Amino acid sequence: MRIFRFGKSSPRNKKIDGTPSNIQKEVRVLEKRISYQFSNPLLLQEALTHPSFDLTDSVARHNQRLEFLGDSVLGCIFADWLCNHFPDAQEGDLSKKKSLLAHGHHLTDIARNIGLEEFLLTGKSEVGKNGKLRDSVLEDALEALIGSIFLDGGYAEASRVVSQWTEFFEQTIRKKSSLFNPKGRLQEYTQSLADKPRIHYRVIRQSGPDHMREFEVELTIGQNVVSRGIGGSKKKAEETAAAKALAELVGQ
Repeated sequence: MRIFRFGKSSPRNKKIDGTPSNIQKEVRVLEKRISYQFSNPLLLQEALTHPSFDLTDSVARHNQRLEFLGDSVLGCIFADWLCNHFPDAQEGDLSKKKSLLAHGHHLTDIARNIGLEEFLLTGKSEVGKNGKLRDSVLEDALEALIGSIFLDGGYAEASRVVSQWTEFFEQTIRKKSSLFNPKGRLQEYTQSLADKPRIHYRVIRQSGPDHMREFEVELTIGQNVVSRGIGGSKKKAEETAAAKALAELVGQ
């Protein structure tokens, strides 16, 4: 694992223009990978410094504050991308997709793709088997990296850097969106069965005034009543019933 050795006071780590001389090459490697050159490399240093790293005799800081900032910046970038990529999607669907993109596994995949683990300053406790770091460490570091780019170059530059990874956005949306479609997943399950039983949804109760309507739906597979669902619309009630059926039949 390649580790930056900066932030310590020693003759061989003499700083030049705010950057320790022995890590300038490493900085350039990472900057090339993300297609961004820092005006203030100390922000990059902070983004890559995990709280487990010993900062004794150093003016550097851990990356927790930048992680906090980067989380919000990424949320805005994701929302912007989703609104442009799915112009006809409703707010609820966009929110679900945004939660997928902001999920730790998605951010960790991006961090590993750019080899971010090679550049982190961490304590020995965070270095796992085969030199790999915990997913949560990489997730936090990526958020901190975006926070540092935002402070160094502004939102437009942070957005430009993140836009290089839209392939990961599309893959995540494509692979994971089915998790928000219990009716579709239930249909796929029944079609995988030998007799391919028919699914039927039947409204068995409606109640409440027009502005607070409640529906109860009964779900039948073949000849068997499998579940019931309640919701503020027929669609929501059907989705609830489908989710219950999946939990009962396949443990999903």
